Amino acid sequence: MPPLADLLALLWAKLRSKKTCLSHSSDADGIVCAALFLKHVEGEGFVLLAEPYEVQRGSWINLFKWDYVLDLPCPPKAQVFVDHHKTNKPSPMVKEVFHDPASPSAAALALKAFGLEQDPIARRLVELANECDTANITSDEAWDLNDAVKGAPRSKRVRLAKLLSGLGLDALKLPEVQEWIARNRERRERTRQLADKIPIEDGVFIELDGEEGVSPRNLMITLEKRGAKVTCVIMPKDGKYKVHLGSREDSDVDCSKIAAKLGGGGHKHAAGATVDDMNKALRLIAKKLGLRKVKLHVVRGYEVVGVRVLRIRRSKKRAGKLKRRTGASLNSSTKKCEAGTGWT
Repeated sequence: MPPLADLLALLWAKLRSKKTCLSHSSDADGIVCAALFLKHVEGEGFVLLAEPYEVQRGSWINLFKWDYVLDLPCPPKAQVFVDHHKTNKPSPMVKEVFHDPASPSAAALALKAFGLEQDPIARRLVELANECDTANITSDEAWDLNDAVKGAPRSKRVRLAKLLSGLGLDALKLPEVQEWIARNRERRERTRQLADKIPIEDGVFIELDGEEGVSPRNLMITLEKRGAKVTCVIMPKDGKYKVHLGSREDSDVDCSKIAAKLGGGGHKHAAGATVDDMNKALRLIAKKLGLRKVKLHVVRGYEVVGVRVLRIRRSKKRAGKLKRRTGASLNSSTKKCEAGTGWT
């Protein structure tokens, strides 16, 4: 849940009749969306950054009316809803909707919502957000933006959005932003080194002890580029467990449907959820993929300390239904993984 200081700041903003914006806190798309909002209101609005589960699980966020909700699940009292996740639907009270799952980013839709199509700074920020959110980063500027967001403490990301709104990409040259960029570059290098220690199979499941030193999403992308068809990273977060799901485009596995069953959402090839029970979540994922067991690579710090096997029990009738439903998910021509994990 966002800190009490954010609640007090929101109340103060409402007393002063400022426009309010709720945006995603942990990726470049959400921060660029926030920057576009601030450009739209000429810096005179209030931004709260949040995680999807903080909206979904009934925090104080849902008690308030929001002028704009960007790149997040829609709270009950949103006025304008902007998003590209197919699992996030507008609430009945929304007055204006910019929702297109085919859009490469929420920022691309926010550009239209705020009427900033002719603003060169806004357009360039959206181009970089598109690179970041499609996991197709090809420019140095997009890497810098990604690293600035991931390397900045959550408490500093509104400031980053304000800097991007006012300075555009020149904000990435500021000393404090350069420190954030350097911090995440080191994290990405540690993630690459960890990926070297994990064998590539059709399905790779990993348990991390946190994300401070390793990037879950970057780890998954690296493993998928090396051949893994489906990846799952699970780790503790705020007393619960954060589940990241990923799949290659040639796997036909829809991660968003699995994440929705866990109470989360996302895109077809990248989704997530926050759960209370790690083993229960893993069993559900395994059943949706037609697996009989899960090999979970246990990571502590930056080392793989072991492999835990979670066996999945199900009736023959249930197994037959799952096989028909998911048998083509990972390409029937693909060889089965080691240890008889049943990926087909």
